[in-house]
This record gives sequence, structure tokens and C-alpha cells, in this order.
Amino acid sequence: MAPPKWNFEAEYIQSCNCDYGCPCNFNGYPSYGNCEALVAWKIRKGQFGSTKLDGAIVATGMWFPGALHEGNGTAAAYFDPSTTPDQREALGQILTGKVGGGFFEIAGKIVSRFHAPKVAKIDFHFDGYDSWFTVDGVGEVRSTHILNPVTKQPFEGSIKLPGGIIFKDGLVTGIRKWWLKDEDLLSHHENKNGHVAVVKFNETGCVG
Repeated sequence: MAPPKWNFEAEYIQSCNCDYGCPCNFNGYPSYGNCEALVAWKIRKGQFGSTKLDGAIVATGMWFPGALHEGNGTAAAYFDPSTTPDQREALGQILTGKVGGGFFEIAGKIVSRFHAPKVAKIDFHFDGYDSWFTVDGVGEVRSTHILNPVTKQPFEGSIKLPGGIIFKDGLVTGIRKWWLKDEDLLSHHENKNGHVAVVKFNETGCVG
């Protein structure tokens, strides 16, 4: 049986442990040898087979001992209570790479261990450089402008990635702080890299 067709357009907030801009976006290695991230999507509109994904909010925490492509990662998904059981099932299949999706399909191959998904309240605020979200009892991401180290003036910049597998056009933010605490997913960082974007995905991958 062929997997269902699916697509979504979502607001996306990303944090990681790299320096601003993140060398991983340019086929480089992570700034400090390993990869840690907490990201979230709020779906504006979407469909998975007959299941509507509109309004669903999901976050994912990840940890890799080295670069992403070296694998052996650990990941966990968190669903806001407003998501329906059908939405959780659909998004669970997407996030674990079982139904294509480019980056998600890759993630399914490089993550060695997926935690059992959890339901946790997610407060998600999409506001350009000042975007932020919290996952109740699990973690938070607070983004802002990157500040010039001398003048303290805010810096604004974006990255265009025509071949990007996570986003194609995103703001580069400074993550004032982010943390994640869930079993062996333990991260706490300040003044690290972040991105904010509107993304479009379907079973072939990131398409916008």
C-alpha cells in the first residue's frame, strides 16, 4: 500500500548549539563538534491523507554526538494538547521519516533512538527575530536579534538556501537562551544560533 500524500505550510523556530549562522548550513561541521537542537513548527495549513493538519503544534529535541550526517542521534517529539490523535499519528509518521519528506526521511536514518512521543503544552509565538516557544516542563527557546559585541546594536540578516532541506529562506537570529531536559536529552545554551522561517513540505521534501 502506497503511503499517503501529505503537505504542510508552517511557521518554524529553530535553535541549536552552533555559533551564529551555523556552519552546518554551508556543508561545514558544527561549531563545537556535536549537534544539539530544539525546534518547533506551528502548521498554518496541511493535509496527511484525509487528516487535516491545520493548527497542529509540534516540537522536536535532538542530540547528536558529532555532525548530523555521522548519525547515532537521539530525538523526541512533543505535541501540544490541542493536536488530535489523528494529527499526532500523522505527524509522528512524518517526523520519523516513514513517509518521505527529505529532511525527515534523512532524520529517520540518522537518529538511532526516538523517545516515545509526549503531549506537553507548547506556547508558540512567531514574531520574526523575537520569536519564542516553550514546551511545558521540557524546554524553551528565546530568540532575539544578534547584537554587535562592541556597539550592542541589533544585527539583521537572512540566509537563502535554494537547496535547503529544512528551510529555503530564513532569518538568522540570536538565541538568547535555550534549554532542553528530557531523560538523556540535556542541553542548556545562551547566545547561540537560531533561525525563523515559514516552510513548506511535502513527501518529496522542503519545497518552500
